[in-house]
Amino acid sequence: MPSRLQKVASTPLDADETWSAARRTARELDRVLDGSGPRQVVIDRAAAELRLSTRQVYNLLARYRADRRVTSLLPDGERTRKRRLRQDIEEIIATTLREQWLVLEAPPLAPVVAEIRARCEEAGLAAPSYVSVARRVPGLFSPEEIARKRSANPKHLHRLKPRPGYIHAARPLDACQIDHTPTDINFVEVIEGSGSFVGRAYLTIVTDVATRCILGFCLTLEKPSALSVALCLAQAMCPKEGWLAARGIPDGWPMFGRPRLLVTDSAKEFKGHAFQRGCEDYGIDIRYRDRGRVHQGGVVERLLGKLNAVLATQPGSTGRSVADRDEYPAERRARLSFADLERCITLAVIDHNLQENAKRVKVPATEWERQARDLPRFNDDPMRILLAFMPRTERRISPQGVSMFALDYYSPWLGALVPQRDRLGKLEVRYDPRDISHVYIRDPETREFRSVERRDGMLAPMTRWEHEVDRMHRRATNARSNVDKVALRRRIAGIANGPKPSKAELRNAARRIHAAEAPKPYDAMRPATPAPAEHPVRHKRRLPVEDW
Repeated sequence: MPSRLQKVASTPLDADETWSAARRTARELDRVLDGSGPRQVVIDRAAAELRLSTRQVYNLLARYRADRRVTSLLPDGERTRKRRLRQDIEEIIATTLREQWLVLEAPPLAPVVAEIRARCEEAGLAAPSYVSVARRVPGLFSPEEIARKRSANPKHLHRLKPRPGYIHAARPLDACQIDHTPTDINFVEVIEGSGSFVGRAYLTIVTDVATRCILGFCLTLEKPSALSVALCLAQAMCPKEGWLAARGIPDGWPMFGRPRLLVTDSAKEFKGHAFQRGCEDYGIDIRYRDRGRVHQGGVVERLLGKLNAVLATQPGSTGRSVADRDEYPAERRARLSFADLERCITLAVIDHNLQENAKRVKVPATEWERQARDLPRFNDDPMRILLAFMPRTERRISPQGVSMFALDYYSPWLGALVPQRDRLGKLEVRYDPRDISHVYIRDPETREFRSVERRDGMLAPMTRWEHEVDRMHRRATNARSNVDKVALRRRIAGIANGPKPSKAELRNAARRIHAAEAPKPYDAMRPATPAPAEHPVRHKRRLPVEDW
């Protein structure tokens, strides 16, 4: 925005044409000063050659005579331009521009000029032209003021400020930079029995400032997190022969080691406790390139763009923006699997390390080999580095073990610590979000991390995200409405809170019970009821033959 205003405010001649005109003027003035003829005649001739008045020639002579340099004849911009407007018109221009143009809405200059002309006519003054108003903008307001008051985006102000403090590194690993970016390409992953997934991965890289080598990278499906940072640093700090062999890549990648300084942005994964503790553990200093120091991450930003440029030539490329992609069917054209994409990035990294830097005229791999011979080497274990930068928390021991993610984790060595749980307090726990079938607990005696499995014996790998989705699904399945939750409680309350009989009603009820049970006189006066006569028994006639 400020650059556009500067184009409107001033229309200087082409630099070469201006210099040529000044040099031609200097030749004519040299003839005058060298006295090649009568002075007045020479001045008149110079005025005719330069198409100037004699007064203008005399003025140029006064400027040129002091040092006789062509530079002294160049136009001096606003200093030599005479203001031709009255002071009250100048005040109207300045006031109106500040009130209506120098505002956050950033209106165009044309309607503001119309308002200035209207105010001048109302005051009985000559209305200035559009160009006259535009030429006064740079003199009234500085570029910093224009950028600050006409834009809410801080980048307009940053581009006007100098950028001191570029990070220099004399030796490898003195300073490294780390950053993330989405890959500009889709990958396709075939899921057995479920179809295929097409999406973009996230790339994290670590670069060495001194040599411009890429020390390590990490390709993940999830957005940048503490885990992707840990995986990237574990690769950058350890040899990669085994990692390359597992992926069938015979090329060499000898760059590794502990950075002394790690330059990052202010993302939350770099401000977390796990990242800071991990850097402290390995003696790595952290420097954050906050607002105003974005240029300090230029090395890693350029290399991220370079790797994405390599991927942009492959099927499934998404481009840097929607405009770049146009109508290209990126998802339908995706061909690379996640493993293939990882191998492609690895080859692109190795190729970058072997390519000459056009600006520095140096090969990163050669510079590393030349300067890294005397670097201290540490026998770092990738798993230990990964544990150092993994997400961290603290838990107390219970008889069931340690509880996390609504799961219990137990191990015999952990059970032996149960009697000492009050004395031990909370134990440090690390976990890998990609597999929560195990967690890692620091042994209070050896100070080493030990794996602890799930108590329920479900040891199949499960990500934390799958576990949370499963719990959400079960909650949704078991969900009851709020009305259903209180229906039975309301019935119980209705029974317990039924109408209570009064004292008089209770007394009358007791009277009725006792009155019914009391003996009555009419019971004694009632005649006895005769017993019913027994029915005569008819004896069966027996025949003599039956007595045989």
